[in-house]
Amino acid sequence: MKAVPDYDIIGVVGNLTPTQSGLIEAGKVFPGAHVCESEIHSILMEMATRHALYQATKNTQGHQFFQQRVEELYHTMGQYAYAEICAESWKWQEHDTMLALGEEMFKCWKQSPGHWSVACKKHKFFGADMAKGSKGIWYSCIIVAD
Repeated sequence: MKAVPDYDIIGVVGNLTPTQSGLIEAGKVFPGAHVCESEIHSILMEMATRHALYQATKNTQGHQFFQQRVEELYHTMGQYAYAEICAESWKWQEHDTMLALGEEMFKCWKQSPGHWSVACKKHKFFGADMAKGSKGIWYSCIIVAD
């Protein structure tokens, strides 16, 4: 039997990065959004950061390799139901504040019923982050577990 690492030793998330804070703070004040009321989970934060950085590295928004992330999460966090939402900014927002960028991500999610169905609910756990690509576009990712 494959050993499952004890990720509980990671503990509570410490200080949030500016990109994480901007997205989370925007989610806390965006009308109808409740995803950021969920409990922050360090593994989901790391996974959201990794995927935001992947999108930024490729300059492409999407859910690339989502099933592989889910498989990894099954082995680290357990058999939760996982969902992910991603979005991107506009080029002219390259130098916006992290809060303004976070608000833009939630505006995008509000326009997509599938994404909004994740953003509008409180979940058991979540992780969130944003990263900027080489073309000045910001990419976001929120991953939830229920």
